[in-house]
Amino acid sequence: MRLSPSLLPAAAVSAALLLSACGGGSTASSGGEGAAAGPPVSGGTLRYGLQADPQCLDPRQGGLTVSLTVTRSVVDSLLDQDPETGEIAPWLAESWEVNEDASAFTFHLRDDVTFSDGEKLTADLVKKNFDSVAELGPLAGLPLQYLTGYEGTEVVDEHTATVTFAAPNAQFLQAASSMSLGLLSSESLDKTPEELCTGQYAASGPFTIESYEPSTSVAIVRREGYDWAPARAAHTGDAYLDRVEFSVIPEGSVRTGSLVSDQLDVIGDVPTQDLPQLQAGAEYQVVSRPNPGNAGGLLVNTTRPVLGDPAVRQALLLGVDRATVSSTLFFDEAPPATAVLSSSTPGWSDLSDVLAYDPDAATAALDDAGWEVGSDGIREKDGQRLTVEATWNPAIGWGKQVLELAQQDYAKIGVELTIRTITLPELNQVLGDRDYDLFYNSQTRPDPDVLWGNFSPANPGNRHGGTDDELAAVLDEQRTTTDPAVRSPLVETAQELILADGFTVPIVESVSILGAASTVQGIDWEASSKPVFYDIWLSQG
Repeated sequence: MRLSPSLLPAAAVSAALLLSACGGGSTASSGGEGAAAGPPVSGGTLRYGLQADPQCLDPRQGGLTVSLTVTRSVVDSLLDQDPETGEIAPWLAESWEVNEDASAFTFHLRDDVTFSDGEKLTADLVKKNFDSVAELGPLAGLPLQYLTGYEGTEVVDEHTATVTFAAPNAQFLQAASSMSLGLLSSESLDKTPEELCTGQYAASGPFTIESYEPSTSVAIVRREGYDWAPARAAHTGDAYLDRVEFSVIPEGSVRTGSLVSDQLDVIGDVPTQDLPQLQAGAEYQVVSRPNPGNAGGLLVNTTRPVLGDPAVRQALLLGVDRATVSSTLFFDEAPPATAVLSSSTPGWSDLSDVLAYDPDAATAALDDAGWEVGSDGIREKDGQRLTVEATWNPAIGWGKQVLELAQQDYAKIGVELTIRTITLPELNQVLGDRDYDLFYNSQTRPDPDVLWGNFSPANPGNRHGGTDDELAAVLDEQRTTTDPAVRSPLVETAQELILADGFTVPIVESVSILGAASTVQGIDWEASSKPVFYDIWLSQG
């Protein structure tokens, strides 16, 4: 059931909404960043603090930010995506063609690429990689979405492959630039999923995996002879660094302490309360970039009895103060959500009118639906207390704090929000079973088709469990064209429908924030806001 337009702010119903396709560059602050350091030099070890255990280093199975942070510098993709413009560019494929209805994609491969086990890049290898995703089945969550309707890969000749789909699949071009569809060697693909998760594979990237100690550390080392970096890279040839040593340090304050005590050179997921300390002097730098994809917010399971009520979903949408979350927790580094998609995602549209904080409208919606305020301030209806449970996992570093602020806001309108913490190993099972009322999450992908996976009623794995034929049709239609002028209005409509249905409550945009010593030079991002280690080098302190 869709929420009634009468429950939406009037401006949201009638306004002509601005279309935009923002790139979203990185920002840096501190006296240390950008200091003159001379020409790049090779050598040295970068010590990096990860906020969680990668769990799985196979790019097809591992979807966590920390996993992809490691594997992006190990595994190359057919295509690249410019992080500023969102444009697709050559990488392992030097050119490509798309048929008229975006159901067939022909890639012309470079002939000089080798994998770290000596295998050469061929069309046969591309075919084996894409075929292997289907064989992995549910273990390959994101790649399976990207290959929806996959019919097969035709080997045209040694360096030409045509990938075909049963229906239009325009998002596949961007998917072919993702880590989830990065290429492994043939011998690697014959290994078990468990072996691949531990990093026992060969790829074509500038680094190789040396070791992985679960919950403790990962080490990657420079590969000699690498010479096919994407054109946007700052240099050619081998990576500058000899190695990168990742330490798993879940506690944010400990990561910051390890940086300022010179035990680490870079830390991920900087606690926002530590930003002033790192920004105060020349010894450190803070580098951040908005994450494209779904903004951080609450996925709403409409199959739960209370959340089956559209008025409750509308109250949740209107009853959280996004600006306060942004300023209180993130010092405005992470802006309030303005749509289902973050503003750095191609196809983003400004729907902030729909997401305006309006507790009066939220209480009116609940009043009209018969939810009466009880003696303790929490509403009830037909003997049922208006209690919803929000689930989060530690991979979303600030999730608990966001939920605690939302908890305070919702109490003001008579909604009791309880908070449930799950472990990382529980994550996929909880999401797959829809074992939640609300789930705090964001999903990074620099393509608006990220909406399809979470919200299309045509996808059995959608996160809301609801029905909306119009939404399903619009999300399918946006997959039929690569033309932004045609696709962006469809993406805008899809977001309007998702919010009208109350399938999600966007709260704050996700942002990647790194803290680094001033001796770390050349920090940059790829399109999904993962740091690129290929161009990083170390200067003398």
